Amino acid sequence: MYKLERNKEIAKRVKELTRSGVPVKQIFADIQSYGMAPASLTTFYKYYGQDMESAKAAITSAIGDKVINQAINGDPDAASTFKSQELYLRSHGGWSPKSTEQVQEVGDDMEEAASAVDALMSLLGKNSDDSEE
Repeated sequence: MYKLERNKEIAKRVKELTRSGVPVKQIFADIQSYGMAPASLTTFYKYYGQDMESAKAAITSAIGDKVINQAINGDPDAASTFKSQELYLRSHGGWSPKSTEQVQEVGDDMEEAASAVDALMSLLGKNSDDSEE
């Protein structure tokens, strides 16, 4: 019986299929024709999980570079630029088109009390201008 090891040819095939977007179960099935192929998904992940992750990271990096470059340097009138900006802001900026921020200037307690008194006097028909006469 032989000891199972990581095989460079299998690793190459795993990376190639991962870059093409092939699901893990299909990659696992595809490599079974190799003599040193793992017999279980657990063993497959043990030896080739890092190969799949590095292929996914390379794809994400390449696409991310294009999206961010488009968002920053794209034509402001192009729909693709807006979509790139929106995607980035949604995924990394916490932005949502439905979220709004309400900003209200807050005065000190004296200003608020004076404003409340003025509002009450106005409702009673007493203007501060009338009391000075």
